[in-house]
Formats: sequence, structure tokens, C-alpha cells
Amino acid sequence: MEPDRQRANLKSRLSEPVLAARETLERRGSAQFARLPAPVQQGCRLIERTGRDTINDRVPGLAAEAALFTLISLPALLLAVIGSLGFVAAALGPAGTQRLRQLVLGIPQSFLTDPTFATYERVVDSVLAETRGGVVSVGIALAIWTGSRAVNRYLETMTIAYGLEPRPAWRRRLLALGLTIGALLGAVAVLPPMVFGPRIVEWLAPDTVADTTLRMLDVLFWPGVALLVLGGLVTLYHIGVPWKTPWRRDVPGALLAMVLWLLASAGLRGYLALSVQDNAVFRQLAVPIAVVLWLYITAFVVLLGAEFNAEIEKMWPYRDHPWQLRRLRRLRRTRDADG
Repeated sequence: MEPDRQRANLKSRLSEPVLAARETLERRGSAQFARLPAPVQQGCRLIERTGRDTINDRVPGLAAEAALFTLISLPALLLAVIGSLGFVAAALGPAGTQRLRQLVLGIPQSFLTDPTFATYERVVDSVLAETRGGVVSVGIALAIWTGSRAVNRYLETMTIAYGLEPRPAWRRRLLALGLTIGALLGAVAVLPPMVFGPRIVEWLAPDTVADTTLRMLDVLFWPGVALLVLGGLVTLYHIGVPWKTPWRRDVPGALLAMVLWLLASAGLRGYLALSVQDNAVFRQLAVPIAVVLWLYITAFVVLLGAEFNAEIEKMWPYRDHPWQLRRLRRLRRTRDADG
């Protein structure tokens, strides 16, 4: 017993200076933090609470699940969207079909390997050349079913972030199906205006005005796409949570998700561009890994945006019904404790 007591005393003597130094640093840090302006203090608390609840709510793991379901649904989603383009191409004529082809091939060409892109290009050309109703029907059915599984995971995680009682499983499933159908219809509906827009300008405007307008459209193309994505994220946050606030209250999380997604995507693309140079073997391996990692990043930032909105709502409840949120969260905690 004597050696054990000596080791305990030695450990206590060694740890005392460390604990004292830690307490001193904490006091000084608290004093410095108290001198900061109130908005800065609130912002720091918001960031700290968002990070803590992101870990407590298992967002990294749930993002992996959502990314997996998205990966499973990706072939069916591509089949449905690309297959629907055959019907659009039939109404565009040769010039419109060529522009649609450039639009569909432009983005994948930037990250697909040459053999993979060649296969993808043949599929797109085949789909644009003739309409295949059976293929489109099967693709849409598979896309809706598999895609709704990923959306369902997003809805479940957003409910956890707010600490609310989840919707019944059947209602959440129906909502996931509705959101998936809406996203699929939106993806198909956005492409024709992108193609028809320049042609309408050329038909209606004089040549000089048309040239200026077309150049402006080229400049505004990606900002317009960003606004569409931002609107989709805000709508997902607004509809997906069983707690209704004004639409504008969900904008901060959507902005955070979009900024982080753009930064992470740019970093991933830069890393791949540097790491696969003059290395055909690694390039073949890197592309699938990059796709999976990109899907995980997308899922994580979307769920992080939901956590951010949830923390804003907890710190600054909407003025019309803050007591309702507190009551619902107390009810959830009571049921969890009883269970």
C-alpha cells in the first residue's frame, strides 16, 4: 500500500501546478472574453454551441449515412434527369440540342477521367438522339425511391438538431417523397430555360442588344445557379423541421452551408488537380474516392446548416412563439427520460 500511496502523492504534486496554470488561463480567458463587445460574445457562443451540438447530435455519422443513401440513388437520379432530356431535345431543334449537350457535358468533364467521360458522353448522345419512355419511367421510379431515403435521413437529423419530437414515420416518409419529387422536377425544369433563354433573346432583341444581353447572361449564370441552390436549401430547412418560423429565419444556415460547401469543393478539386498529375493509375482511383468524399462534404454542410439554424432559434427564439419551442423541447426531454 505504501508504494501506491507514494505514487498517488507524487501524481497529486505533479498535477497541482498543471491545474493551477489551467485555472489561471481560464480566468484570464474569461476576463478577456468579458471585455469583448456583446455581439462578438454572442457570435462566439453561437459558434461554440453549434460545434458542441454537432458532435452531441452525431452529425458526422448521420452525414455519412445520408451520403451513402445519396450515392446509392445517384445512378437512378442521373438516369431520370438525363433520360428526360430526350423529350426536351426533341423540341429544341439542332441548335438547342447542341447547347443542351454542352450544358450537360460541361460540368462532368471537369472531374471525370477521359475513359469515364467518354462513356458518359456516349450515353448522353444516345439519350438526346431518341426518347425512351421506358428508361425514363424506370429511372424516375428508382430515383424517387432511393433519393427519398437520403432525404428522410436529412429530415430526421434536422429534427434531432432542434431537439423536437420527430414526426410519425409515415409522415416523414411522405414528406421525403414529396421533397424528392420536387427536387427532381426542379432539376428537369431548370434546364430548358437555360437553353431557351439565349434563343428567346436572339429572337426578340436586335443584334446589338442581344449580344450585350447574352454576355450578361453568361456572367450571371453561376450566381443564378447559386441563388437557386440557396433557395432550395432554405426551403429544405423550412419544410423539413416540424417547427415553423418565417422563411427568412432559415437563410443563415443555408448561407453557411453554401459557403462551406464551395470552399470544401474548391479545396477538394485543387487537391485532386495537384495529386493526380501524370499518374493515370492514381487518377482512376481518385475519382471514385473524390465523388464519395464530395457527397459526404455535401451532406455534412447541409446538416451543419440545420444545426446552425437550430442554435439561432434556441438562443433567439422567434418572438411570436418562443414558449412553444421550450415546451416542445421539455416534452421531448421528459419522454426520453421516461423511456
